[in-house]
Amino acid sequence: MDLRINLKTTLQITCVVFSLLILAQISIIDPANALTRYFNCVTRSANHNGTFSMDNAEACYDKVFKGAADNDEFGRVIK
Repeated sequence: MDLRINLKTTLQITCVVFSLLILAQISIIDPANALTRYFNCVTRSANHNGTFSMDNAEACYDKVFKGAADNDEFGRVIK
């Protein structure tokens, strides 16, 4: 009887741990998508007019990473 309870408890703990690991992996994947969107924006901007400047890069950064326009180069909020 005790062996069945231990086995059931171990199985439940294992399922919880794997569920948490899957959620952690999902949270890691989302920022990678934002970086892909940034590179796509930069590429479109460079291909659109044949030139590329820091203004284009900053505009893409501000568009993809929301709230970036409200921060300085060190990440502090501009008042």
